[in-house]
Amino acid sequence: MHFLSSVDRIIGWILNVLVAGMMLMTFADVVAREVLAAPLIIAPELTTIGLAAMVYVGLPMVSLRDEHITISLFENLFRGRVQRIKLGLVALLMAALSAVLAYQLWVHAGKLGAEVMMFLQVHKSYICYAESVMCGITVLAFLTRAVQHFTAGAPEPDGGGDGVEEHSLRGEV
Repeated sequence: MHFLSSVDRIIGWILNVLVAGMMLMTFADVVAREVLAAPLIIAPELTTIGLAAMVYVGLPMVSLRDEHITISLFENLFRGRVQRIKLGLVALLMAALSAVLAYQLWVHAGKLGAEVMMFLQVHKSYICYAESVMCGITVLAFLTRAVQHFTAGAPEPDGGGDGVEEHSLRGEV
């Protein structure tokens, strides 16, 4: 698990840099637009790349931590081993769906060919291939969680450890 925590930490740093970069770029764009009447023409393309990177780079980390948004409609029905089996089956289903998404992104990237972004001249297929690879890594994260649930080695999902309490649909804390 030391390897996974190291990967998790690296992904966290990458996401921090992406968010900080997007904030700085947005600030510079607003200042250039309002003060100099000359917006950054590459800002929309950088924002597109940055948002896609945040989603697809963060997806394996969120999946490995079991931090997806969930609705606990049936949580009281399952306990102990049955709960672990249910969570393992859900992780397998999510791995399968992530694999389909990875495959579809790869196929789409192939269809994009040499199409490039207008100002940055970055091949759109490169971005799409990177998204596909990150979905593939997400598949591995879900498979890891499934094995952990089936072998009772998975820690309970903690909701991210950000101090925010989860609420059920009935408003209980």
